Amino acid sequence: MNSEQFHIPSPLQKVLIKEFNEKNIELYIKRDDLIHPEVSGNKWRKLKLNIEQALFKGKDKIITFGGAHSNHIAATAKAAEIYGLKSIGIIRGEDADFNNRTLSFARSCGMKLMAVSRSEYRNSDTWDYKESLKEKFENFYLIPQGGENFYGINGCIDIINEIETAISPDVIYVSCGTATTISGMILGNKNHRKIIGVSALKGGNFLLENMRKNLMDVYSDEETVQYAMERVSLLTDYHFGGFAKVNEILIDFMREFHQLTGIKLDPIYTAKTAYAMLNKIREKHNNKPEKWVLIHTGGLQGIAGIEEKTGPNVY
Repeated sequence: MNSEQFHIPSPLQKVLIKEFNEKNIELYIKRDDLIHPEVSGNKWRKLKLNIEQALFKGKDKIITFGGAHSNHIAATAKAAEIYGLKSIGIIRGEDADFNNRTLSFARSCGMKLMAVSRSEYRNSDTWDYKESLKEKFENFYLIPQGGENFYGINGCIDIINEIETAISPDVIYVSCGTATTISGMILGNKNHRKIIGVSALKGGNFLLENMRKNLMDVYSDEETVQYAMERVSLLTDYHFGGFAKVNEILIDFMREFHQLTGIKLDPIYTAKTAYAMLNKIREKHNNKPEKWVLIHTGGLQGIAGIEEKTGPNVY
């Protein structure tokens, strides 16, 4: 799936931060946020093969799911518009504000929105619910919430392939919400690099099991899965209160990071991962030369949703 509108491969930008320099670490940011202004980061990675499938199967519309401030909803709406597909977004919560920035943008791309109760939304992954959609809509391709499926996982393999083409990293940090992105990276990790996932959710230990399940679906061999997971770890203490939760400490960190590097982080995922990474560099007890990479998973459109809750502008 190629388009001149997408910046692939995304840049790998070296940044200078005092704490990293003192520990002899070269820090690089994988700028997936620059893939596209609206279809950015891992949202694009998880959508691209799904859209290829929709086109290959002759579908004329995409149906997907998300919350009122969902990066995935916004990205899917724009990607569908680019590739000439209709789109329908099923939004969690009957009280969803269709006039907020995210959903207004989705509508401007032609996406039709349908708000459902939270109880109905919880059942949206069931066979009965999917069958009910077939009665309402014809010739559609279904993408799960967040692009969490086989094609979403495989679309993220390229992240690590692109890094390996440019440098030989020692450690790679990436945000985790469903484990889709990190699972694809593990599949692509042929050189057995250290991959550290940072949970954006409170109680994120389940993400390790999600990774193992995703790998088992591909390898069908426990020994291979275990080997692939040997160089993977998960940090679960940097959620700042839970998914989409922020506080002044995180906001101040985002502003300071932007001042130092010129790079904006999103508060839901990448800011928490960058904060965790900086904390770990301070705990490092040796000055062995290493190359670390932070994956910027995009999602900057989500800043507006945080600003609606917190009031003042983040940047």
